[in-house]
Amino acid sequence: MVLFSAESNNLKSSGFTVADSQTIKIRHPSALYFFGPKCYYRHMERKIIIFDMDGVLFDTTAVTEQYVSDQYPGITAEMQREILCGNFHEEVAKIPLPKKEQTEEEAEKFRILYAEKKSKAPMFAGAKELLLDIHKEGGILALNTSTFSHNCLPLLDRAEITRLFDFIGTAEISKSKVVKFKMIEEKYGSSGKRVIFVTDTLGDVREADSANVPTVAVTWGVHDRNYFNREEHKNLIGIADTFEELRKFIDER
Repeated sequence: MVLFSAESNNLKSSGFTVADSQTIKIRHPSALYFFGPKCYYRHMERKIIIFDMDGVLFDTTAVTEQYVSDQYPGITAEMQREILCGNFHEEVAKIPLPKKEQTEEEAEKFRILYAEKKSKAPMFAGAKELLLDIHKEGGILALNTSTFSHNCLPLLDRAEITRLFDFIGTAEISKSKVVKFKMIEEKYGSSGKRVIFVTDTLGDVREADSANVPTVAVTWGVHDRNYFNREEHKNLIGIADTFEELRKFIDER
């Protein structure tokens, strides 16, 4: 695994060794994320499992809903679930309610408080074991999340699973999951037969459709089966109610 940070474009100065740094093309002026040498995976038929984070690996739904409710007084739980039927960042910008008036100092304190609360959210039972098993078996783990690094990395670090991911795609890289799916495809030369994306929202399923990424939806997060069954999805290969069912879908790839 290679660490690339905006503070230093020199990979060697970060203390990591790269077999062929010329093959690495990902750059972003403000991102902190992980990726391995692209050339290493081009000739390997390894499964690539891409996870969403919130609502799939970590039980963050309640704390996130409370944050949005505090920011947009009057918003309902149903409205929040509908927001997640599309791209999160795009849909939040369309909320038909006035945002709570705050000074910049008040807003910053609120963001810090939210980050602290979210960082303590537990992993779902069975999530870490599944990640460890996939990693041990030689699968490549990637994360495609709508959250920013400061609301993502602390959870991964606390759970001691950061090292398991070869690619961590946060909102600093792109607010579009479609863009990050394409980055993953470019990096690994991935094909549909060995790639699978795991999410808990209809919005993610739709973005995966756009990127032609096979997807499994799980029902222990934000959306239940009723949301996923609203429409036909060309890349939705299944819906899992438990981690055991999810594991079966992964094993079948």
